[in-house]
Amino acid sequence: MKMKMEGWILVGSIVSLLFLLGVCRSESHSNAVTAGLLLNVLGLAEHEEIYELGRQELGINELPQLGVVALEADSVLGGKLQSVQSTSELNPETNRSGDGIGILSQTEECEATYGVLPCSTTVVGNLFLVLVYGYIMFRAAKFLSDGSELLLTVLDAGLIGGLLLPILGVLPDSLLILVSGLGGTKAEAQQQILVGIGLLAGSTVFLLTVLWGGCLILGRCDLGNAAGQLVARDKTLTRGFGLTGTGVTTDYLTKLSSLIMIFTVIPFIVAQLPKFFGFSAKGNIPVLIACVLSLGGLLAYCLYQVFSPRIQERRRAFAMQRFHKLFLMRRFVRVSSEWGYLIDEHGKLNTDFPEMMFQAMDRDADGFISQMELKYFINTTMGQIGEDTVQEALEHLMSAFDSSGDKKITKDELRDGLSKWLSTMRGLSMPCTLEQAVLHATQHTENEYAQFIDTAELDESDDDNDENPPSRRQIFQKSMLLMLGGTALAAVFADPLVDAVNGFSKVSKIPAFFVSFILLPLASNSSEAVSSLVFASRKKKKTMSLTYSQVYGGVTMNNTMGLGIFLAVVYGRQLIWDFSSEVLVIVLVTVVMGLLAGFRYTFPLWMAGIALSLYPISLGLVAILDYVAGWQ
Repeated sequence: MKMKMEGWILVGSIVSLLFLLGVCRSESHSNAVTAGLLLNVLGLAEHEEIYELGRQELGINELPQLGVVALEADSVLGGKLQSVQSTSELNPETNRSGDGIGILSQTEECEATYGVLPCSTTVVGNLFLVLVYGYIMFRAAKFLSDGSELLLTVLDAGLIGGLLLPILGVLPDSLLILVSGLGGTKAEAQQQILVGIGLLAGSTVFLLTVLWGGCLILGRCDLGNAAGQLVARDKTLTRGFGLTGTGVTTDYLTKLSSLIMIFTVIPFIVAQLPKFFGFSAKGNIPVLIACVLSLGGLLAYCLYQVFSPRIQERRRAFAMQRFHKLFLMRRFVRVSSEWGYLIDEHGKLNTDFPEMMFQAMDRDADGFISQMELKYFINTTMGQIGEDTVQEALEHLMSAFDSSGDKKITKDELRDGLSKWLSTMRGLSMPCTLEQAVLHATQHTENEYAQFIDTAELDESDDDNDENPPSRRQIFQKSMLLMLGGTALAAVFADPLVDAVNGFSKVSKIPAFFVSFILLPLASNSSEAVSSLVFASRKKKKTMSLTYSQVYGGVTMNNTMGLGIFLAVVYGRQLIWDFSSEVLVIVLVTVVMGLLAGFRYTFPLWMAGIALSLYPISLGLVAILDYVAGWQ
């Protein structure tokens, strides 16, 4: 059985955790406290010479004297630590208690999640754990994304795309929000829930500011007049970074998605009503109402996706295009065919390859590859596949190579299409021998194919697996494996990540909201961000529409499923709703960007500045309202 990329990642994660167990477990007491204990227990702390010798040997400026510092009661731990009054319980002359046992100064301890995962009491240690656990959550999100994309290639886009995929997309965020308010005492939950609201706000703001603006910059094209309207010209960029002369254009469905997104702020406003009008809400009833509204909005949005699956059908079309591209590239790169090698010694397209390939495909020698000739090529190249799959492959390959749109492929179009496919394979342009170039290209395509398509490990008895595309059953099995693995990783490491964020916040004195606002969305939304940027880079109206539809859909799911879970935790544990500044930021950014996108189709480049500026404005607004205006 071949070891695929997912297996290496899982093994690497386990090895990393074993390494962490050895190097990151925090000590219960520092050298200073330990030395102070030894000297005090031995009754030698009052002897200056011995005291000084111990201090110098240990390299410590000051050894703690018994009874000088009393233990403070920790309100967060619900009174588990008790204050010790040194004046009443300790002998001021000997610094010993009445029974001869010394009392230590307060020391920090961390509790290992699940009793085995590492923890830390230092800034660097906690930051390292946040990065490690965050990366694992990123891999979990990537597994879920890849599994969802793969599932779209074999199942109905309406039911699967409308119900399952949106929920899987927001699952990592939802699990983090859930565990942030479930653990510990009520006082601990009230403190830790700041991680949940920070992630909720951070994800929404990140998607609508950094990602939205980044996609506009990357996907910009020249703007021009068409039928009296300003539109972006697909794949045309001659004006550089012109603020008014470049931009992107989207379609009606994308515009509709942004307007739907605006209505998802209603539950935030309902939960905030008692704070806004200054009345007491017994039993958190407004929070319960807001929770019902959020979950109702989630159901309505999923049903809308089921009965109007056009956005998911776009995703499915792109997934199928990737499927066919990877399969054919794998076949072309691996071996030398009668047309020669696909690449030359520099990793570029071998100029003889498209020439020979075109001659073989142009069966009637009329100078064009017709749809019938392309269909014959698909049948002979891709082996035994169903008629539906053949037709889909025909449409996708014709779209990829027929740049003129006349339903025929010229020799130049074939060459340009193959060159474009090769351009997506990074690192092939370095000078090397032909054998090295072929080996590198083969490894690249094998790795990407293994992540997205290859299912050999699921069915080793199929000797023709390398020659034919995987069956629908094999694709379904692999997609389920990816989604189950991603779900398991997210479920296991959500709690340790929340603990690490709280630990970092505590030792660094940075509020947990800001830590989770900045760091956690990078872990849970990175996969979606990369996918959106890839689509934007194609510089077409269709791909930009899909890009922004994914962004608005992600925010809609955050503000329905994510918020619904957050409100359920607040209501279930009867926590205090004290998130005025956070709610204001979420509502402000959602409404501003929703209105900006909801009443126009074309966005000039200067609008990226508005979106990007809202990110630091959001952080600054929360800081000012909470710590200057005293809202918290």
